[in-house]
This record gives sequence, structure tokens and C-alpha cells, in this order.
Amino acid sequence: MKRLCVFLVSVVFVGINLLQAQTVQITGTVTSAEDGMPVPGASVFVKGTSIGVASDMDGKYDISVPTSATTLVFSFIGMQTQEVVIGGRTVINVVLASDATQLEEVIVVAYGTVKREGRTGSISSVNNEAIAELPASSVDKMLTGKMAGVQITASSGQPGADSQIRIRGTSSINAGSEPLWVVDGIPIMRGNQSYFTNTGNALASLNPNDIESITVLKDAAAASVYGSRAANGVILVTTKSGSTGKAKFNARTKFGVSQLANDNNFGIMSGEQLLGFQRDAIVNAGRNPDDPFGGYYRPMSLLAQDQTNWMDHFTRLGQMSEYEINAAGGTDRSKFYTSLAYHKNEGVFYGVDFNKFTARVNADYKLTDKFEVGARMNIGYTESNDVAMQSLYYVNPAFAGMTILPWTRAYNEDGTHNIQIPENSNTNPRFAAEYDDQFEKQYRFQGTYFLSWKPIDGLEIKSNNSGEGTFGEGRRYWAPDYGGATGTLQTSNLRYIQLTTSNTATYSKIFDEVHSVRVLAGQEAMRRTYNSYYIYSPDVDVLIPHPSTAPADKDYGRYSYNARTLMSFFGILDYNYNTKYYLQASMRYDGSSLFGSANQWGLFWSVGGSWNIHNEDFMQDVTFMNLLKLRASYGINGNDNINAYQAYGVYTSVAYNGVVGMRPSTPSNDNLSWEKNSTYNVGLDLGFFDGKVNASIDAYNRVTEDMLLSKQVPQTSGFSSNFMNIGSLLNQGIEFQVDGEIIRTNDLVWTAGFNIAYNRTELLDLGDTEEMAFADDSRLRHTVGKSMYTFYLKDYYGVNPSTGQALWRTEDGELTSDYNKGAWIYAGSPEPKFMGGVNTSVSWKGLNLSAFVEFKQGNHVLIVENRYIQADGNQMSMNQTTGALNYWKQPGDTGVNPKPIAGQSSNSYTFASTRWLEDGSYARIKDITLSYTLPQNITNQMKLGGLKVFVSATNAFTFHDVNFWDPERGVTGMGTGIYPMTKSFIGGIELSF
Repeated sequence: MKRLCVFLVSVVFVGINLLQAQTVQITGTVTSAEDGMPVPGASVFVKGTSIGVASDMDGKYDISVPTSATTLVFSFIGMQTQEVVIGGRTVINVVLASDATQLEEVIVVAYGTVKREGRTGSISSVNNEAIAELPASSVDKMLTGKMAGVQITASSGQPGADSQIRIRGTSSINAGSEPLWVVDGIPIMRGNQSYFTNTGNALASLNPNDIESITVLKDAAAASVYGSRAANGVILVTTKSGSTGKAKFNARTKFGVSQLANDNNFGIMSGEQLLGFQRDAIVNAGRNPDDPFGGYYRPMSLLAQDQTNWMDHFTRLGQMSEYEINAAGGTDRSKFYTSLAYHKNEGVFYGVDFNKFTARVNADYKLTDKFEVGARMNIGYTESNDVAMQSLYYVNPAFAGMTILPWTRAYNEDGTHNIQIPENSNTNPRFAAEYDDQFEKQYRFQGTYFLSWKPIDGLEIKSNNSGEGTFGEGRRYWAPDYGGATGTLQTSNLRYIQLTTSNTATYSKIFDEVHSVRVLAGQEAMRRTYNSYYIYSPDVDVLIPHPSTAPADKDYGRYSYNARTLMSFFGILDYNYNTKYYLQASMRYDGSSLFGSANQWGLFWSVGGSWNIHNEDFMQDVTFMNLLKLRASYGINGNDNINAYQAYGVYTSVAYNGVVGMRPSTPSNDNLSWEKNSTYNVGLDLGFFDGKVNASIDAYNRVTEDMLLSKQVPQTSGFSSNFMNIGSLLNQGIEFQVDGEIIRTNDLVWTAGFNIAYNRTELLDLGDTEEMAFADDSRLRHTVGKSMYTFYLKDYYGVNPSTGQALWRTEDGELTSDYNKGAWIYAGSPEPKFMGGVNTSVSWKGLNLSAFVEFKQGNHVLIVENRYIQADGNQMSMNQTTGALNYWKQPGDTGVNPKPIAGQSSNSYTFASTRWLEDGSYARIKDITLSYTLPQNITNQMKLGGLKVFVSATNAFTFHDVNFWDPERGVTGMGTGIYPMTKSFIGGIELSF
């Protein structure tokens, strides 16, 4: 099967005999020595000429050979080249043996490629096969748990939402902590580029099936050549190219359904449960639940009304479909790859869906033997409908579904949606989903053109030029109640444009057969601009809901613009002696418009070395080990991921006494410069049994210095704070990864892999303060000597078994029922101590079963929603979680919730409490896929290149102890009103012809 896997990247056949000579026809079949199967695409050449052909799908060839020719040359990628003397024969059959040296893994790295045994830095990679069949809307969601030290965290299960990615921990407080994405050699934009919705993930325009491989550069030796953008690691994406030979087509389609993931039996009270709970709370408050004038009237007759499970009412079985066709082919001069794909994903909540269309063309052409040109063009269109998720807002169905009372009716008698819901501010999310608009339409383009010139042997001069753009149109419309004449409208238009040029000269040479040198020098420049228009139009005509129908004096408009530029010069030196000793050094000099005039340029560098111990003479008798490599590196990366104009004195408009003017908004800082990351890395690579088992272990220490922080300054300066370089942060950890074959026979192949990573962060310095509150929420702190994120909460003890009151620990360790006397403590971190994944795959006669499990351990999450849905009687107008039913009822009860009291005022339910802090550890069966590939002899009869059917389950089951829908709540561990994670079941078919 190995020859089929590499068929699409195989061999060149071409040529005609320019001399008028007499020829003879030779035919035959090329087969594999491994299993006797035909080798399609094998090259058959007349030695010493350009005359050649390629074998067909059955391994057969037919070639016209000059009568003067004496030898045929047979070759195929991954197999040993064989020369065969013709000797007057007209039928020559050849058996090609596998060549382990040719099959050595080649990894894409910064500005080039490297063989696995030649790497000096810490690198992880996955290929297309690891992600092709996963039903995700963007490639970032497909990397979860697949590479040691790469943390992918979902803050939302919403289709089209982006993920939070951390490579070896979080490295910054105010500057970005996301890695740099580089596609086909060009850095690209990422993140949510939407104005209104949560679904503007820029990476969604990449079709995962167009990707050939993904490489993650984790340490300074691997990443520092990207300079001021490499502090958080680099993710290199290489898209597919064409191959020489007849054009091959692949068509794929998928269909599936999704539902809320709820593997921990989290639930909301039924009407009967809630009524019993509330009646007890009313009695505990000294009131009568049957007294209409007692303040809390909860008669048993409420159960006679229609009951509504509001979470069920707001959710549905989501549906997903995907269609794709791609083609690849080429000649000795040109190669192409092209694809078209359509993806439709209907969310599990009404009013939420995500649709995208992508198209790609990759083409390469050899103008001469020395000149080659190529282009990579990708266009994408996304359209997402959204509701107000990610907040505790009345129209958010994920929150309202847990809080609206079960005896509140869903529909009016005439069948219309009931919007008279006082406990939810008279808002019905189903009404909003049907009549309100909240959508974003985006058009994305990524285009790269390159020219390569090889003037002399070993020298390549290459120019890579790219343009990337996002053009978005957003709309948010709030319809009036039934019968209303006007509505409220917000509209937006946005534009991102990024232009990049990257120019390199690379010289490679081997001296005296043992000294290998590669020198690369390059220049890169980038310019990115952003602008947007926003219009707020109250009282638009409900029949023509556009800005032009709103009263002009009520319209409000806003315009935003910013720009940033980067100029870079860089170089790389690679040297190895006799494939034993490797040295790599890199340097980059960056100039950024984001920093102060005194510090716009910065120098970043790295040096790394490795020792291939397995190539030493004393290792030659160790036959079971084919790889033993020791690596070490040190380097400095930078971080410039901040908002534009932070170094400049910025003015803002202000109205005073009816006159509009300008006033200073932020002070200038001419000395503002990069954050710097200094990283040590030591690694060991191991390979056993001719590559059947491979492992690596890395230990690293990374210190962030000159952090970009907003520091308080004296009010006499006219400002309260200034953005400057202060503070330092430590990340250190260990990573381990192993992959291997357990069984390999002609019919059965069983492989498995495992990775685990440990990372610890510690804030070393915050300038002249010991602590800073997290910018978005004071319940998280940045504290010197502790983790990057640390929860700061009241120390909840439990319940007084005699009275049912909530108890708190005081500063001196005593217990009190007075919340105000309770101690504030540092109560854990949302950062996992360990994370990783386990994968396995079993193949037997075309049948393949694969499974993948991801896990995180040691992190904490804060369930903020419990302040409302487990409120001990404080929220009598809201439904409650079934977990609240375990409450104190009589003296002696322990391990329970406090006694519910209608109108509870003891702060027992406060969200700033360790009561709602839970262990967020989990193990998730991320993917299970079963596929069947028809035997080749059958597909040949069907005139097909291949046929595969598959079914898969994503997020099939999650093992966790969090009392909520799902344990994932983003990097900070406390997202609010989040779109819960979903599980999906997908079926599909793939044809090649």
C-alpha cells in the first residue's frame, strides 16, 4: 500500500528522441517486492537519454527504445532504482524493492525542509492523513492533542469559532500569546475578524483537505528566524502540489448530525423539582408559598400548566454536509493542484449556522532548467448566522435555556412565540432567532506568486510575494414586538489587507563528501491595514430595515483605521559533518512601526546543535537502534503582537459645552520595544527497529522579559497609566512523544502513538507591583511567584450541619457565616499541569479503525453561571440546576448545598467563591473513524482509481467531573454563557478517478 500513498507525488516521465533513429517497442510490468502489487507511476527511462514513460495504474508500461540503447532505468519514490540490460528482449518485467533511505521523513521548517535526522530544534508535525476525515470547520480545531506541548482550547463549540492556541504555555500578559501561522512560506492573518459574530475565524478559509502537512516550531532554534513574531511559536502549513502524470480527480462528500455534549448528566430542574425547591425556600424564609399576597406565591397548580424544557426548546439536532472535488496532475514542466469545496454546518441552537465555500489553485511551471515560477491562490466565502452567545444576556439561548421557568409557556394560543417572559426581560431567544438578524458575510483571498532562479549549481534565488485580504459585511437587527413599526439596526463593513514580500538566496554545497553547508540570506517586508465602518440606526422601518429608513438625526456612525508595517533582514547557516554533527545558527533584524522611534529595530537570533550518535562507529553493532540524536539550542525571539499606536501619544474626540474638540487619550513612549523570549531547549530523538518505533523527549526553559504592560503612572502626568516594557515571566516544561508500529503483516497493520507535556508558568517580576488584576475579570490575578493566571476567590468551607448556613474560612483559619469576614485566597490556575493525546489505528484488508483521545489534567474552571442557576433561593425568578436539589434539610446534613431561602442575602451563591471552582481535568474521545477502501482489482473493474467509505464520531465521550455541559471554558477557565461543546456523527464517501 505504500506505493499508492506516494503515487500523487511520484516521478517524471517525458521525452521524445530528437534523433531520427530506428526504435523497438518494449513492454512490461513494474511490481513491488513488498507485496507483489503493481506500482503505478513508476518511471521507465532509456539510460543516457531523455526518453521515458510512466507505468499505468496496473503497473504496465510501453516504451519505444532506440535499437542502439542497452539499458532501461526503473525508479519510483521510496523504492530502489534498478538498471536492467535490454539484451534484445521486448518484454521486461521488473520488481522494485523498498528503499528505507529514500523513505526518511522530510519535515518542512522555516524557509526550507530538513530530514528528520538533520533537525536541531524542537519540531512536531502531522500530515494530511491525520486530519483529512475530521468534520471540523477550520484547521486549528483539528490539531487538538496531536502534538506534545501544543494546547488547543475551545472557548466555544459554535461552528466557525476560532480556538485558543498555546505552544509551551502562555508567554505574555498584554501582548498576544497566539502562534504565528505561515502558509506556503508566507505569514498570514488569524483570529476572529468579524465585527458582530463569534464566527469570523480567518483560518476557516483554509480547506483542511488542501493541506499536505503541518509543522509546529516550538523552540528558539526552530522559530527565531521569524524574529519579532516567533515568541509564541510558529505553525507552518504546506498545501498540496501537483504531480507528474495524468490528471487525477478526487471527490469527497460528508453528511452528519451534532448534538449538545452532556456526558456528565448535567441537567436543569423540571417543573415539579423546581416547585418543590422553591416552596421549601419560601418556607425557610418564613413565608407561605400558597399565600397570593405573601411575596412568593408558588401554588401547586403551577404544575397543571403546560411545562417547557427550555433548553430542549432552544436546541435541535444540528446537521452538517460537505462536498469537495480536487484534481492534480502535471508534466515534466508543469504541475497543478486545484480544489473546490462547500461546507454547511447548522448549529445545535436555532439561529446559528456557518457556511463556507473555498477554492484553491496551486500551479508550478519550469520556464527553463534554471527558472521556475509558481502560484498559490485560495479564495473563501463564509456566511455565519449568530445569536448573542458568550454572554449572560437574555437573548443567549445557552443561558436563557437554563433560567426561564418551566411553567412559562413557549407559544401563545395563536401559535406565535411567547415574548411575555418577565424572568427573561420579556425576551424569547426563539423569537430572536426567527426575526432578528445577526450575521457576517466575509470574502477572503490569499494569493502567493513565486519566482525561483538557479543560476549555478547549489544556488537558488527565490522571490515570494503575497497578497491577503478579508472583506466583511455585518448586520445586527433587533425586530420589534409583534405589530411594531420600527426596529433597531446596526451595520458594519470591514477590510483587512496584508501585503508581504519575502526574498531569499540559498546556497548549498557538499565539500570533500563530508562537509555539508547551507547558507540562506533573506529580506522580508509586510504591511497590514484595517478599516471599518459602523452605523447605528434606531427606528428603521420594519418593512425596509436599512439605515436609510431611520431618522437622520438619530443615526450614528463610526470609522476606524489602523496600519502596521514590518521590515526584516535575516540569515540562516546550516552545517553538518558527515551526517554526524549538525550546527544551525539564525539571525533576524526586525523593524516594526508598532514601537517607539527610539526602539523600532530589534535583533533576534538562535544557535542549535545536534549529534547523531547512531552514526558513530561504536554504534554500528547496535542494530535495533536506527536513530539516537542529542539536540541542544538557545535563542531569543520577540513579540510585537500588540494594538497599533500604543507607543504614540493618541488623541480622542470629546464634546465640551456643545463644541467638539480633541484631547490627549494616551501618552507617548518613544522607548517602547519588543517583549523578548530567551529559550533553552535540550532534546533526545530515538528510533528503533528500522524506524518502526520513534520517540522524542524535550526539556525547555523560556523566560519572557521586557513584557508589554500597562503601568500606573502619577495622575499629575495627566494620565492614569502608560504602556511600557516591564516585568518577566517563566515557562518551563518537559515533552514526550512516541509513535510506532505494533504489528505489520501483508494484511494487518496496527500503529499507536502517545504524547504528554508538562508546563509550569511563574510570574517573576511585575515592575514596582506584586500583583495585577486580569484585564477582563478581577477573579483572576497575575501575581509574582504564582502561575500566569491564578484564581483569587473567597475561601468557601461548606455548610454548617446545624443551621444549613454557608461557612467561610477566615484569615486566621476560623469558620464564619459572615461572607465579609471570609478570607481571599489564591485558589488554583486554569492552566493544565499535563496535557496530551493517545492515538491508534488498525488496518486489515482495506478496513481501517482509528481512534484518538486527548486529555488535560490539573487545571481549574470557574462555573460563573452557578451564581444564577444554583443561587440557594436568591434567584426565585430563574430555573435552577438539578445539582441544587442536594441541599440542607435537617440538622446533621453534611456534604450538601446551603439551606435555600427565598431572597437569600448571605452571599452563599457569589461567583467569587471557591464553591464554584472545579477540577477541569478531562479525557475526551476526540475522534473515532471506521473506513473501508475497496480492493484495487475491484475499483479497476469499475474504472475508478479508488473508493473509500467512512463513518466517524467527534467528541464521542468526555470523562470529567465538572458539573456543567462540558469542562472546556477557554484559556482563562471561566467563559460565561458559552456555546457548549457538541458531539458529531459523520458519514462520507471518497472517490478517485
